[in-house]
Amino acid sequence: MELAHNDIVKRLIRRLEDASYDLLEEWLAEMRESQPQFAAVADDELKSWMYSLILRIIQFLGEQEQITVLRTGGLVDLKQVFYEAATQIVEAIEAQTEYTVGHCRRVRESAGKMAAMLNLTDEQIEDVEYAAGIHNIGLINDAQRLYLEPRKLSDDELKRVRNHCVVGAEMLRPIEFLSNIVPMILYHHTHYDGSGYPGGLKGEQLPMGARIIHICDAFHAMISPRPYRAALSIEQALLEIDRSAGKQFDPKLIPLIHAVAQEITISAKTQSEVAE
Repeated sequence: MELAHNDIVKRLIRRLEDASYDLLEEWLAEMRESQPQFAAVADDELKSWMYSLILRIIQFLGEQEQITVLRTGGLVDLKQVFYEAATQIVEAIEAQTEYTVGHCRRVRESAGKMAAMLNLTDEQIEDVEYAAGIHNIGLINDAQRLYLEPRKLSDDELKRVRNHCVVGAEMLRPIEFLSNIVPMILYHHTHYDGSGYPGGLKGEQLPMGARIIHICDAFHAMISPRPYRAALSIEQALLEIDRSAGKQFDPKLIPLIHAVAQEITISAKTQSEVAE
């Protein structure tokens, strides 16, 4: 049976979404072999360019055909397609080490709860959750490996790690309907007092979504083990956060992270009791 042009585009978009990470790895290897002029370009730059290209192709096809992608159980829009594709990239990045598997998912859950506590609109909450779920997409370079090195990093390595905020933001910047989340990803490691990276803004100048993601990211990192330290208890992590109120973290968010932590504690206790 001959497929309609629109159906072919839908299938192509779905294929691009499912295969995005594998395509990145294949293209990178092929570029190195067949294009000598790219030898001096770092892997992280090539990967970010290629992934941005995949996103632009999906956006172009969807806009040209004015379609919504058909999925089992109903229709979803292109923004959801992008989110799922980006989530696959993040999950592949996190899977490189047992220490970070599921990190962005946990940050997303906590950030969504905090955004709701602030009485943000449904659209704003969705944007915060979206950004939180893929906030580390810039670790598509080797910053993920460097992040977990049990040693002091060189100045060059530290620069590459810190650059993941910029890399992630620039990967998504060309996609018009993701414009709301780009600043959240760019500034999710900028401190409330303006320190951190990439810096440039401070206090209320920082997007609320970035401030929310920053405190949730720090909290979940602290209560998770790393090669160079054991996990902190929830109580210890909250003490560290309290000490940094007004410096690293927005003081208005301190009571909210305590509330989120309490929910996590109660949930863990309930699961433990059920298991027994």
